[in-house]
Amino acid sequence: MKKIFRTLIFSVAAVFATGCNYLDIVPDNILKLEDLFETKEKAYNALGDCYSYLPNNYKVHGGYQMLGDEWIEMQSEAVKGSRTECSGNKVMRGWNNSQNPLLDYWSGANWGVDYYEATRMCNIVLGYLESDAFIIGLEDKERENWIAQIKILKAYYHYFLIRMYGPIIINDKNVNSQDDLDVIRRCRQPVEECFQYVIGLIDEVLYKEDGTERNVLQTTASVQWTGQITTVIAKAIKAKVMVTRASPLFNGNSEYYSEFRDENGNHFFPQEYDANKWKEAYDAVNEAILAAEATGHHLYYFENDAIYDVPSFDEEYWNGGSDIIKHCYNLRYAINQPWNKELIWGNTKPCGADNLNVHNACMIRYDYERVSNTYSHQWLGTSLNIVERFYSKNGVPIEYDETYYNKDQWYSVRTIPSDTYHAGYMQPGAKTATLHLNREPRFYAWIATDRCVWRTWEENIDLKLRNGEDPGGRTPGSLENDFFWTGIAVKKYVHPESCGVTANRTVQFPYPFIRLADLYLLRAECLNEVSGPSKAVYDDINKIRSRAGLPDIEDVWNNAQIVGSKAGIWVNNKAHLRELIHTERLIELSFEGQSYFDILRWKRADEFYNKPVRGWNGLGTTESAFYTETVWENDRQWNTPRDYLMPIPYEEMLKNPNMIQNPYWI
Repeated sequence: MKKIFRTLIFSVAAVFATGCNYLDIVPDNILKLEDLFETKEKAYNALGDCYSYLPNNYKVHGGYQMLGDEWIEMQSEAVKGSRTECSGNKVMRGWNNSQNPLLDYWSGANWGVDYYEATRMCNIVLGYLESDAFIIGLEDKERENWIAQIKILKAYYHYFLIRMYGPIIINDKNVNSQDDLDVIRRCRQPVEECFQYVIGLIDEVLYKEDGTERNVLQTTASVQWTGQITTVIAKAIKAKVMVTRASPLFNGNSEYYSEFRDENGNHFFPQEYDANKWKEAYDAVNEAILAAEATGHHLYYFENDAIYDVPSFDEEYWNGGSDIIKHCYNLRYAINQPWNKELIWGNTKPCGADNLNVHNACMIRYDYERVSNTYSHQWLGTSLNIVERFYSKNGVPIEYDETYYNKDQWYSVRTIPSDTYHAGYMQPGAKTATLHLNREPRFYAWIATDRCVWRTWEENIDLKLRNGEDPGGRTPGSLENDFFWTGIAVKKYVHPESCGVTANRTVQFPYPFIRLADLYLLRAECLNEVSGPSKAVYDDINKIRSRAGLPDIEDVWNNAQIVGSKAGIWVNNKAHLRELIHTERLIELSFEGQSYFDILRWKRADEFYNKPVRGWNGLGTTESAFYTETVWENDRQWNTPRDYLMPIPYEEMLKNPNMIQNPYWI
């Protein structure tokens, strides 16, 4: 079905020298639309085609979540030198260009998804569903619901383009071959108009003219229709849109874009800061949270929500042997317990089991006589940059914790203590880096280090990441590049019931687009921007911290024994609390494809993205060789303001003389 629709879109587009990427031209002598919408089943396939453009956030080479500094690919010269592997990492190394852009969501090249094709698809299907044409078996209520779903998808695709490119061409209606050139050669619109278009499209679905709810979307997704747009998802998308619109990159950004203007000299970006946008964002986030809570969404807790029992090998830890195990179970399963109540919107695309998928690239190999290379690849890891970002066990950044080890001790090696804090997550008596000890539960739930414990199906694995060690280290032969080069792995996207042996047990789960934890932290961020520190701000942050086994933010940041001279100051100061909220988001939503866009909307990319990639030496065979701070990538480059916006493909500039390139891309 999708191939047929793409034929409708593209068959004669190449005939036109002015054939811009948002054209829809329907040729003669092919199937007509009424044939494709003849029955409810065929129309439902068309609805599915509109969903098929959702981003592949589970893919390594083409996933947008690889943008940023969280994920580290293989460091072999062949991989590092390839444009076709892990495109997000290549963007962060300064490899992007306008001639052949990486992760091109404007025209769909180089692992991107063509989001103008996506909006054209939505327009085609909407046009038919909104007509009076009869569709066998489709009831009016279903038809209205499908129309609403497609409008939200169309709004989301436009929003995704705004985040990537800033001012975009709004594709409200498709262009056809009979239109004049001035219609075909569309211009980019100012970002505020783009945001207003997206917001208006969502509001059109959610509300009547008098402001009351239309209730055309499902309130919650039934088991049969899991993943389809609901009222809660629509409100959550609007919340994300409104926060992005209110944030510094898009709200009064004369610092970067005072000279970025359209063909008439009008600014593409607002030049004056509008504080009211934060209040509007708060209202949208609050409404999304209330709608989510009213339909049963809540933060995930294993004891309340699990479909699994605590495995026998963890019973001792669960029953008092470990201080952190219950927190870690909450955190691990919150991400990969399929369709749990914390998940607002998840990706329903089938993931498969190759090494291009995040969970398989993260999964360790062990028991090499039985290992299946199809399911376990152990090469996608992270860096010391991220390890250092997680809190101490006191719930503050390690550089601010007066009780944590001095920085000159972080990279030294010491014996893992036989205590109840590390029990079940680190191997007592083994040697590891000081930096791996006395960290917060999220660190132990989501990060895997040398001499940690990795939970898998029916057993706990004592992980050994040094060269030549089993399980987890580098192995000889054809698999010699499949290891964690930085010596730091990621557990977050591997289900605890998965394993990489010949049993081939891989538990699939929807990769999250939006979680309730995300919304709580957004509400805290918005309210702090509106009115500064308050109990309401703390309460939303503490929802996340409590689930993570951390003390309340106002308690720890008023404790001079832990935070020294910052006690009583940071948590009561708007600017400092903003930084604390930012850090909380970077940790809680790490590896989920959120941090890159957060850091950009905050205008903080220079702080994070001009640093070399540091790790341990995964090639080291001895303790001293392995625990050597090693620079794996020294060529990370971030060019401000250029890199805040992706380049428009040069081919699009040639097709459309009215197209204006993003600043500093040539």
